[in-house]
Amino acid sequence: MKKFYKRKFLRNDRKELLLFGYNDHTEEAGQQLDITNVAKPHMRWNPSQEQWVTYSAGRKNRTSFPPKEYCPLCPGSDLNFPTEIPFSNFEIAVFPNRWASFNSLGENYNVNGLITKPSKGACEVIVYSDQHLDTVAEMPQDKIELLIHTWIDRYIELMKVEEIKYVLPFENRGEECGVTLHHPHGQIYAYPFIPPVIEKEVNAFNKKNFLLEIIEDLENKYYVYKNDHFIAFVPPYARYAYEVWIMPKKQMPGPWKFDKDELGAFAKCLQKVVKGYDFFLKKKCPYIMGLHSSPHLNDNKFHFHVEFYPPLRHGDKPKILAGSESMAGVFIMDVLPEESAEILREFMQ
Repeated sequence: MKKFYKRKFLRNDRKELLLFGYNDHTEEAGQQLDITNVAKPHMRWNPSQEQWVTYSAGRKNRTSFPPKEYCPLCPGSDLNFPTEIPFSNFEIAVFPNRWASFNSLGENYNVNGLITKPSKGACEVIVYSDQHLDTVAEMPQDKIELLIHTWIDRYIELMKVEEIKYVLPFENRGEECGVTLHHPHGQIYAYPFIPPVIEKEVNAFNKKNFLLEIIEDLENKYYVYKNDHFIAFVPPYARYAYEVWIMPKKQMPGPWKFDKDELGAFAKCLQKVVKGYDFFLKKKCPYIMGLHSSPHLNDNKFHFHVEFYPPLRHGDKPKILAGSESMAGVFIMDVLPEESAEILREFMQ
């Protein structure tokens, strides 16, 4: 695999900034942001749903829709004010979220009659590029491979922390999905528990590999793109009209198990899907994307996969989680997955 470097830089707020790149980053830092109050989030147990809800009140103060010349994710030395990254250039940057929902400083918050806990864990921001208008759809493949290496590094390092039980890299793209900063970036949440969705997947894979069980149908009827190692497909039980999953053709618990060829094939598959979405809508397609991996580095049952949820009903009409979805958890679909696969295949090849 192509050699890459990882630089650790301690900012003036005592938070560690990580710089990943194919070139060794040695630049001296420029002006840095002022130190801000650190979030101290907490969790409350919802007895009706039997799951945790996290509260981080400081999030309402986060930066929203700044103009490019005041983007906090751009290289700081290129602008006339400090940003999260106090250098003139970088390839990929990772740093703790200022408005974290989970961090090591979480404090308990007593509420009569409720079970509460500190929101221990971590929330990191991962900036894909120093270019404000960059996108996975247009990046060179080796840059996407560097992004995958960065995900793998964060998986391995965060999973070493005793209080962390699950690591989820994800990306919200587009204002329709709640994005407040347009600079290309994703996030990594490290939870002090296994989230409910993942817990259900773990239980399902422990019973059988429901993905490999239908792989023949996926490759023939539901695929939108495939190569020697990966297949992108519309799941036959999709809950969004243009939902796409990416999975390796053999069982593996997470991307940390990729060899060189698999990592390259995964990068190509990711780009085909994102670029295909954009071609389909003739604009940057909004989506929520998440990497679903095992809670454990070694697991011979969980099957790693990536899920994309564009918030669309059909065409470019928005999908709203209304009465049935929000109140009963039952999704109502307008489009058959077989039809969606046929439509998207044309744009993702």
